[in-house]
Amino acid sequence: MPNIIKVPTLGELAYESIKAQILSCRILPGEKINIDQYSAELGVSTTPVREALSKLQKEGLVQYVPRMGWKISKISKQEFRKLQEVKSLLEITLAERALPFIKSSDIPQLTALNNQMKDLANSFAGGKPDLEKLLEANDLFHMYIFRFYNNDIMIEILQQTWNNLRYARLIWISSQEFFDKFYDEHNAIIDAIKNKDRDELRSAVEKHLHCGLGYMEECLEDK
Repeated sequence: MPNIIKVPTLGELAYESIKAQILSCRILPGEKINIDQYSAELGVSTTPVREALSKLQKEGLVQYVPRMGWKISKISKQEFRKLQEVKSLLEITLAERALPFIKSSDIPQLTALNNQMKDLANSFAGGKPDLEKLLEANDLFHMYIFRFYNNDIMIEILQQTWNNLRYARLIWISSQEFFDKFYDEHNAIIDAIKNKDRDELRSAVEKHLHCGLGYMEECLEDK
């Protein structure tokens, strides 16, 4: 039988387009969404755009305010702390549970990912860093570890939490503290994995999770 190619609906196309703009911070938190403008830009009616926004609302990326309309979700310090707690619990748990499944032959790839991230950071010396690329490199490093533990549901929840924290994480990764410490902290995680030491790994992950948090909170709303 011939392969059946699934053609995305207009609502799915609108969803992917708007989500990409949110996650790349081309639309900033708190910014109002003009449905007519987006439908014109995407060449669709307003119905697919509304469908896309309803789906994005379930993911926490947009919100509907009565008498005001749709806007990009804006995270407060209180919301950030709650999401950060979920993120920390998931990352620590996934790292610990992945540990028994990581072989010595897997370590070189992990080291290579960290070195690639360092090279990327160094390439920005004296100029404005590409925070999206740097965040992507950071996530590749950590997700390489997490995926050794076979629990797709936990991975999916973590990725959704990362998405909800996207703007805050771009602030986090722009901090000087992160630039100064990420390489050594990643190496500490790698060393703990080499040693098959669960306590050492937990300590290294926790330390890395606290890097740049103060700077990030300073940039968020109080309410």
